[in-house]
Amino acid sequence: MQKEYSADSLSTKWYDLFNKYAQDLYPGRYTLEKCKDLANIYLEIINLKQKKDSIILSHNYLFPEFHEISDIIGDSLGLSLSVKEKHCKRVDFQGVFFMGSNSKIIVGEEKRIFVQDKPENLGCSLVDSIDISYIKKWKEEYNGIVISYINSDIETKSLSDYICTSRNADKVIIHAIKNFKGKRILILPDKNLGKVMKARALDIMQKEGISVDPDLIEIYELEKAYCHVHEKINLDLILSLINKHKNSDILIHPECSCSFQLYERSKKDKELKNRLHIVSTEQMISSAKSSSAKSFIVGTEKGMIYRLRKEVPEKEFLPIDFAECEYMKANTFEKLFESLRDDKYEITISDTEKTEYKANIIHLPKKTADRAKTAIMRMLEIR
Repeated sequence: MQKEYSADSLSTKWYDLFNKYAQDLYPGRYTLEKCKDLANIYLEIINLKQKKDSIILSHNYLFPEFHEISDIIGDSLGLSLSVKEKHCKRVDFQGVFFMGSNSKIIVGEEKRIFVQDKPENLGCSLVDSIDISYIKKWKEEYNGIVISYINSDIETKSLSDYICTSRNADKVIIHAIKNFKGKRILILPDKNLGKVMKARALDIMQKEGISVDPDLIEIYELEKAYCHVHEKINLDLILSLINKHKNSDILIHPECSCSFQLYERSKKDKELKNRLHIVSTEQMISSAKSSSAKSFIVGTEKGMIYRLRKEVPEKEFLPIDFAECEYMKANTFEKLFESLRDDKYEITISDTEKTEYKANIIHLPKKTADRAKTAIMRMLEIR
């Protein structure tokens, strides 16, 4: 964003952009008055950002205005890794709390990491679904390998042998199978991602001529072991959209409750196989660019649609209207401005026993953070 923009010129630019690419996503949100308010707050944000030598990172699912002001837009892992590469004193992470925690765990004391609000206000239904006692009992009983999705809290990561993402979960599973032969593996906390990535990993290994007992790979299926947004993107819904939009490819996030079913169906349905892309949000961009299709059904949080439409404007992207995460959308310009102005909600690593919020500072326990970092680093070594 160019700092020489005036509030008037910026609000006009945003009004045109947001109504071109996001009017159907957020009907009535982007009035000219709303865009003027956003522009005025942004000019205050950019002034503080420069004074405090900060960069702004935003997740794909945030409101369009964050896409316009951020230094980097991406998925949770990509953003966390980019923090280490950037030369700055401060990082303002716009997303949910576990993402900011990931960044702090990776960079340590190199940079100050801030989020917009208290951890509970920037929550995640996947994090809420985790039963720590279950993981501890499982490890005691099986002495197996725990692979936890990056969408998890710091304690879960600290109990894990490897972290995985929606980009690389199948590779991490294959690595664990090959390096810990005969060991039981637990994949958590997202049962939908776990099922489809287990199936993909087993199919890859079968093609390599490696036989694996599927019962050794356990999927965490406790109550609500899913993203509450992606769980609602079910098979009936997607099949109805496929039938309605017969020339559209299908971009499906692995967290969707239909991902495993679609994957299995595609083995027998050549047309579906050619149209189906079960991919991370970042991979949605590359899939849309490389596919010959001109239209795409997009099975993920609808904030992703804005980025797809901007980066691949020659193609059509069809959203799931109800797919919206209230935790992601809890990020606002007003909160970002207050965090920058008052140094609120900094994430630090301290000698505490558990994650604590005190006097506008969020403390991560050092011993837990160190163990979590080990699991993350192991993942990054897998190619």
